Amino acid sequence: METLELKNPEFGTEAIGNKLADLVLQNKEKTNPLIEAHMDHDIGIMFMYQAKKGILNSSGVTSKLVNPYLDTYLVDISTFENLFNTFSSQGKGIKFEFIFISQQDYIKYTGSTNVSTGASEFLYFVATPLDHNDNAMGHYIIFNLGHKFEANMDFISPEERRILHDNYLSSQFYSNMNAYSAPLMQAEGIYYTWADINKILNERNIDGRLYKEVQFALGEVIELGIITDYFKANPNYVFDASAYASAYSGNEKRLTMIGRYLPDDLIGKEGFFDMGSLYP
Repeated sequence: METLELKNPEFGTEAIGNKLADLVLQNKEKTNPLIEAHMDHDIGIMFMYQAKKGILNSSGVTSKLVNPYLDTYLVDISTFENLFNTFSSQGKGIKFEFIFISQQDYIKYTGSTNVSTGASEFLYFVATPLDHNDNAMGHYIIFNLGHKFEANMDFISPEERRILHDNYLSSQFYSNMNAYSAPLMQAEGIYYTWADINKILNERNIDGRLYKEVQFALGEVIELGIITDYFKANPNYVFDASAYASAYSGNEKRLTMIGRYLPDDLIGKEGFFDMGSLYP
């Protein structure tokens, strides 16, 4: 079957905001106070659940103990603040590029021995700030650090980045995901504008306090027909199908990352967000 390769989207500068927000509204005629506070949680949870039974289930491994990915990818918000203060005036945004990393290199780069999989190699991300011409201004290790981020310490060379990214593109994991989403090819990274990173820095919890961390988890963009049918069967909700199509059309069945602010309020505010653009 012929594959469908997408062109790289233009790296923008304007904030896209949380694409998960306001997709689901309460049906005022079917009031249910138990679900009111959790409506915006639902789409994020559905993306993560769909990934586990869908695209990640196609990884080819026979045991969850050796999944080729980590349970979560945690970033201290002070790390985003450091990168924002250093690079936002010099460029457009930051991309999280998919790489495949060995256990040994993961421990070396992150300083953390807490690895949530027994796989010898697994999915990880390198953070790359882009200048106004879309050129890389460095490649940084920011996820699951076992120490406070330091830009002059937590970086890798362009050659190291290239090798690790090529490991991802040549992995069986990437090949299996492409077979799952065929004819659409999987993304190679996720891009955030600095305007959206700034939103993360200034997001506050229900008590008005700034959050401390962002926990990213893998998700799968759900096909519009599937998610529409789900909400048709749940009369407590009104689902904005046109807004969903505008945000996700053309990316169904692709791997993405869903963010979650920590500590999570759970009651009164949404916890999950998606401000990233898949590329290519």
